[in-house]
Amino acid sequence: MSTTPELHSDIDLRELVISLLAGDEDVATVNARATDMVYRSEVRTAAEELAHVAFVRGDRAALHTAHWVLSDIYEWCFSLPSIDQVDSLVSEILDDIRTVLENAMLADLRGKLDDGGLDSAPQDPESFLPWYRNFISSHRASNHPFYRDFLENRASVEDIRFYLAQETSLDPRFDDILSLLTVGTDGSEKMELVTNLWDELGNGSPDEVHTAVFAKTLADAGVSKSFVDTNIMLESLICGNVSAALALSRRHCYKAFGYFGVTEYLTPRRFRSYIVGCKRMGLPKSSYVYHDQHIQIDARHGPAWFKNILLPVISREPRCASDIALGTVMRLETSAWYLDALQAKLEPAG
Repeated sequence: MSTTPELHSDIDLRELVISLLAGDEDVATVNARATDMVYRSEVRTAAEELAHVAFVRGDRAALHTAHWVLSDIYEWCFSLPSIDQVDSLVSEILDDIRTVLENAMLADLRGKLDDGGLDSAPQDPESFLPWYRNFISSHRASNHPFYRDFLENRASVEDIRFYLAQETSLDPRFDDILSLLTVGTDGSEKMELVTNLWDELGNGSPDEVHTAVFAKTLADAGVSKSFVDTNIMLESLICGNVSAALALSRRHCYKAFGYFGVTEYLTPRRFRSYIVGCKRMGLPKSSYVYHDQHIQIDARHGPAWFKNILLPVISREPRCASDIALGTVMRLETSAWYLDALQAKLEPAG
């Protein structure tokens, strides 16, 4: 975990967020701070300073800190509040920090994307789907050597353990993400999202809920929370934070439809490579039962996502095609960066 970089503000955002989430101060104290506009302004200023150093100046230590802060806040967003905090206004302070860092993160990402192909994205729904499939399939993230070569042929048991730790940035909350994407949808979009969610929930069987199966996979592999916190890469945090940002903010819902459509489409082929590697090493089925489930399920959900979500959404509002396309490239590019970093970490050149 990176240390906090030298900043001018007297407020250490990471320490502040950890303290707020831990409930170190009573509700009355937190609420007094939340209604103190001078204090709120100081917090926003500290967030803006961190955002500038991290995302404009590109300081890697600051970047780690910014993404850890966002990751902590997103973890809170996807959790039930403590009964001791139900009357707390802590969300108002956290939202100030989140808004500043999230906007800076997405602006930085937008500036780094290789989005030259987006100009060709059609607004006609019947033309969009073939373009969308081809755009995904032709991107280097679609057939990345980390999966098709390294995992299948050379990864060790420790490499698998490290890889599983990185995957915790998205997999444990995907059912909640689907729930959030369902809000406000109608017709085939809602039905597809709910069908997908029901599969994530093990079709009503608690033991088959995918988050529970994934948690067991982690436990069997010895991937504890402390192991994750110690070993998770910056690129993994970025993927998880972008995923959370798109799911939680309604203004990004069309980007999210494109972004998570890529996830559904690529999961089966990626997880097949993972299973090939596990079988090569003679690992027990418990190490890949989660992945085997998703191969079967997402083979259906990928094409259905295109047909039942993207097609009707663009048919109703053609202008959203550009946002869907942007979300698509956001997922592909961040995924490629993540896999590049993962392979470089586990199989350094030379």
